[in-house]
Amino acid sequence: MTLIARKDRWIRTVLASILFPLTLFQAAASQRSVRSCPPSGKLVDIGSRKLHACVTGEGGPTVILEAGMGGCSIGWSLVQQELSRHSTVLSYDRAGLGWSAQPMGEPTCKAYVDDLKQLLEALELSPPYLLVGHSFGGMIIRLFASRYPDDVLGIVLVDAAHECRFLPGERSESKAKVRHSNERLYKWGYRLSPLGIPRLMKKHIGHNGLPAHLQAAAVSAGYRNHAYQAAYEEFLHMERSALQLKEAAPIHSGTPVLVLTAGKQSEEWKQDQQPLLFLSDRVKHTIVEDSWHSIQIYRPEAVTDAVLELLYITEGWP
Repeated sequence: MTLIARKDRWIRTVLASILFPLTLFQAAASQRSVRSCPPSGKLVDIGSRKLHACVTGEGGPTVILEAGMGGCSIGWSLVQQELSRHSTVLSYDRAGLGWSAQPMGEPTCKAYVDDLKQLLEALELSPPYLLVGHSFGGMIIRLFASRYPDDVLGIVLVDAAHECRFLPGERSESKAKVRHSNERLYKWGYRLSPLGIPRLMKKHIGHNGLPAHLQAAAVSAGYRNHAYQAAYEEFLHMERSALQLKEAAPIHSGTPVLVLTAGKQSEEWKQDQQPLLFLSDRVKHTIVEDSWHSIQIYRPEAVTDAVLELLYITEGWP
């Protein structure tokens, strides 16, 4: 069920109707961008919707790359290219993001895990899996590991968010301010995206900092109406996602977990990373000193090295 307020939906519809020439501009610009930046993977029917998935490499356990809030498969391009030399790698776009054009009504961690499970079955990618999650994506893969412990060889958390950041009772004043600011951005992006206003302001959903050809694709995908809707819905459901993870069974105590923390993050963010160090009995923590939040973009080799470390220490590989 959507959490987007009736007022927001009404404003979006009225603005799109009144300023119809701008609506046509946005539609035409989106069509041009689709032609100029086609998907790198394929659309896979999982029953309820189609998801864009990019599978590369072969052999070994399948490495699953899960993007952060509002992100998509493009953000993993630098990491996926290298990891594909060693194993099968899957990156994909969650519902409504990237080239997966159908947003879901209740985008919580549980719903995303259900989608991922169906996607893996549709692609015939059998376990075991090595899970890699950035930011909010770290919450999704942790819930996957909780629900399917026998399918998971190991976990790499890439500056992953902990659920405490999104639970009302654990929110500091500074976190509340950040949440309020982000809510305003997502809300107005949702309201104005049919008019192409975010496009004119150069405010896209998703990644920054990629090489030029990849950044062009990220921007193209991030200007589309469904991207703003999906990101806003994802944001509004964060408390539910956090509660789902808090109430889930812990991951298996023997699961190897590598935690990468961006060194250029705030001290409060780094403090919130500390509970991740107790997820299992086999946790290793590395601070990537010279990186911002998206370590997979600013220091892709750090992520690649962490995944390869897990590939080589997990039982039965190579």
